[in-house]
Amino acid sequence: MQSRLLKVGIFFLLFLFPAIFGWIHIKTYYNYFITNSMFALSAKYYDLAIIDSKVEKNEIVFTIKNALPLRDIQGNARDFTMDMTLDMEAVTFNIPMTISILLAIILSVKISPKERWEIFYTGFLLLFMLHMLSMLLLSLCTIKEIANINPYIHYYLHKHMVANAVVCAIKDFLINYAARFEPFLIAFFAWYEVQRKVKKVAF
Repeated sequence: MQSRLLKVGIFFLLFLFPAIFGWIHIKTYYNYFITNSMFALSAKYYDLAIIDSKVEKNEIVFTIKNALPLRDIQGNARDFTMDMTLDMEAVTFNIPMTISILLAIILSVKISPKERWEIFYTGFLLLFMLHMLSMLLLSLCTIKEIANINPYIHYYLHKHMVANAVVCAIKDFLINYAARFEPFLIAFFAWYEVQRKVKKVAF
């Protein structure tokens, strides 16, 4: 057992630094895609139009407005425009460690290249889905925070079911706990799949 863990540990260290280096160069593109896609989906749900977006360090600042006309009882326009900021790295900061652990586990056992690839892309797909879901909930809950700025915005947003306390509690759990423990969650998945594919793992 000790030799098995040692082998996984050596592979993990070999992959960690290249993964960190690679992540530094691609993280802006990955984070932008995740954040922009999920915020756009949330904005569309609330009938909000994104009129501008700009990246500032690790954050994206979205400028939004009502996509549908908003008028008071006297027929006067009550359109609104405001900025909203999302942290792009809120859920993706552990990617280098997660990918390194995933590679270390599947390369430390004697299974076919096809089986290694199946475990890797399934593990990465699960990771990607976790990031998408977390950012979607973060976007929905961030938009919810503007609902009570004034009665007109409250009315406009509450034409839809606004993210409630349960949804935002799930968001908090995913960001504060699942994102931090994702390397261990993916490691558990990879180890389970390896054990399932071979009756006895040969190291």
